[in-house]
Amino acid sequence: MYIAPKPRQPIQSFPKIKIVRISNVATSIYIAGTLCLALGLNSFLRPTHEYPRFGLPLETQTGTPSPSSKTNGSISPLVYIKAIRETTYGLALIVLQYQGQEQAVTSLLAVLSLAGLGDGFVVWNYGQLKTKALGHWVAFVGFLGWAWWRATY
Repeated sequence: MYIAPKPRQPIQSFPKIKIVRISNVATSIYIAGTLCLALGLNSFLRPTHEYPRFGLPLETQTGTPSPSSKTNGSISPLVYIKAIRETTYGLALIVLQYQGQEQAVTSLLAVLSLAGLGDGFVVWNYGQLKTKALGHWVAFVGFLGWAWWRATY
């Protein structure tokens, strides 16, 4: 008489771990958002250094400068508004990408491109170095192209 062997017990394996993969597209959005945050923080922490980086001269002082003044200009509160703008753009990119709001991220990239276009015109008209405006216009073309690519992706 033949007795069938007992079925083998499955080997205990490690529990399955869900691996979350971040696509290259998402990674690039996180990088862009982080760069916007860094630019915003730079404006908050080093406003006098932000003027030449952005392409604008320091504000002219009204009245007589104090003898202890070490700068040739003063800081306008508008540099802090710029810092808030760039920080909120960065936070919005990161949060919307994290939430999976792909269309919203694409729309925000288009809005960012318009900011670059406008910044370029301001720097061209009021800046000391006209070449700094080109950097803003490259950002305009880059963000707009990126938004267009994402919209057709």
